[in-house]
Amino acid sequence: MDTKKITTTAVLAAFSLVLMLLIRFPIFLPFLIYEPGDIPILIIAFLFGPGAALGATFILSILMAVFTGLGGPFGAFMHFLATGVFAGCAGYFYQQHHNKLGAIKGLVIGSIAMTAVMAGANLILNPIFYGIPREQVLQMMLPGILPFNLTKAVINSVITVLIYKKLSNFMRSKSLIKRGELKE
Repeated sequence: MDTKKITTTAVLAAFSLVLMLLIRFPIFLPFLIYEPGDIPILIIAFLFGPGAALGATFILSILMAVFTGLGGPFGAFMHFLATGVFAGCAGYFYQQHHNKLGAIKGLVIGSIAMTAVMAGANLILNPIFYGIPREQVLQMMLPGILPFNLTKAVINSVITVLIYKKLSNFMRSKSLIKRGELKE
């Protein structure tokens, strides 16, 4: 990865952290917090592929736990898992289908994958880390966990689709990325 790619990834990751810290509110259940930090990560995935997005997500997950204290190492792992699956799937699919429809399909696939993975992760890991009975986690699945993950993914996907092309064109005009780098 060259210097411009590293710098662009770092700036987008920093913007993700700012969004994660400044825009936070609960939806569905009080402990399920929406934050739009996935949007810059999705842009990284589309610009530079899923590997760059996973790297940025790993660092951000640790920083988020440090800055907010929410969930500690378990919260960092769950954030990495959710955003990593979402951006990883979306970025991988977009690499294979370099157009707007490919981006949309990738975001849909990523949204569904994240929701499924997080349902399983919550069922398996919440009883271990929080001592919550599995039956209680199952009872939270439909009123909270599933709709939360789908809603978060849809909101972040829609915003990403709306801004990606304009942002990538701006970045190209400022020579932050080369013409051939984008997979639009």
